[in-house]
Amino acid sequence: MMKTHIGRKLAGTTAAMLCAAALLQAPAIVSAASYSSSEWAIKDSYEARQIGLIPDKVWGNFQSAITRAELSGVIVRLYERLTNSKAPAAATNPFKDTKDADVLKASALGIIGGTGAGKFSPDAAVTREQLAVMLYNTLVKAGLQEEINGDKAAAFVDSGAIASWAVEAVNKLAAAGIMQGAETKSGLQFQPKASVTREQVFVLANRIAKNTGPSYVDSEYALLDAVEQHGKPIILQDARTKQIYDQALRINSEIIKPGMTEFDKELAIHDYIVLHTAYDYDNYLAGTIPEDSYSAYGVFFKGTAVCQGYAYAAHLLLELAGIDSQIVSGTANGISHAWNKVNIGGEYYNLDVTWDDPVPNVEGRTMYAYFNVTDEQLADDHKWEMDKFPSATATAANYYESKGLVVRSAEEMKERLKAAISSRSETVTFRVDYEGDVQADMMDTIFSGGTVSQFSYSYNGTVFVVTLTYDS
Repeated sequence: MMKTHIGRKLAGTTAAMLCAAALLQAPAIVSAASYSSSEWAIKDSYEARQIGLIPDKVWGNFQSAITRAELSGVIVRLYERLTNSKAPAAATNPFKDTKDADVLKASALGIIGGTGAGKFSPDAAVTREQLAVMLYNTLVKAGLQEEINGDKAAAFVDSGAIASWAVEAVNKLAAAGIMQGAETKSGLQFQPKASVTREQVFVLANRIAKNTGPSYVDSEYALLDAVEQHGKPIILQDARTKQIYDQALRINSEIIKPGMTEFDKELAIHDYIVLHTAYDYDNYLAGTIPEDSYSAYGVFFKGTAVCQGYAYAAHLLLELAGIDSQIVSGTANGISHAWNKVNIGGEYYNLDVTWDDPVPNVEGRTMYAYFNVTDEQLADDHKWEMDKFPSATATAANYYESKGLVVRSAEEMKERLKAAISSRSETVTFRVDYEGDVQADMMDTIFSGGTVSQFSYSYNGTVFVVTLTYDS
């Protein structure tokens, strides 16, 4: 029933930018191997290239020292990525030794400066302290200085060697974990005069773009990750994904009210999906499930979906409402299935909206058998890799527990039914938490009073909904 899945939520985007060793040493004498990327830098380097951070003229010779002009090209593109805007062309050229367009743009932005006497020294190797200043200026110019207010202050034993014009930038980036030092026999060193390689800059630029800049979203899958980064701007690059995102915002604006608790928000989202979606059962049986049914698009615009679509829609609405959600993939009764794990009040629960939606569809009916259940309860009919997700053991936010609708003995269930019959209630809902013949207990109680002419019941797992008809 599911085509693709998200294994688990991404780790938090802290400023864990680069391992200490990566930006410590001046490049060694270039050898044949120096033209290839180091293993630790391959992934980030190619990601940086893919998202447009690396100019064509800088791509390659990964382990060679990067020059001031080359770094300017990366810096300008990083600024544009962080701000989602083009750097303006420079009106004038303050340097007499370069006409490089990227250098002039970076200069006009106030990100870089000259080396004195009207010179920029475009071919000079970049030092670590120069890199710190350029990166810091880029983040400040992009309006992201709050993103680098870290608390990991480093005490470098060679701090006296850092130029006065670089001290603030070095301290800020070190505290944020963006640039680090090397542990030596004499202590932690920053090595401000050491030069920097191209691949080191590629890695830093990519991680800064990912961790501090906006999320660029070109697919629904990317959107599922992006909404987890609360407060981070989302740049939508795909029309269909934009439709999904805008509709999710619209739905939440209608159903999420001021003063709602996390539980209330989750309940509103659960009910919206159940009441506005029918499981795509006919296509499932025929093996003709359309792409839309695997997507939140099916829930939001078609009113039909399979489990993946339910889970995706729930994830988007929950995260946009400020509730931590994870998409879980596994099986239910041996069939591929997807659901959500949510954090309510600091505790994790399982939420399976699909299995709370009747099949075939019953318009207007909501059930809560799989609303915030424990791992133990869910494991009766679901299987997944439990060790990859937070454990769910709490019961306080379970729907039936929170509403006082759990019966833990036959006697308690019978008393609940007697009270309903006495008040001539037409429906009774409860969750059974005892071993025994529930149907027999119900019939014995319902017909012993003599006022019920007929009854019917439906159940989902251990949750029963009893409908009563009385003698006139």
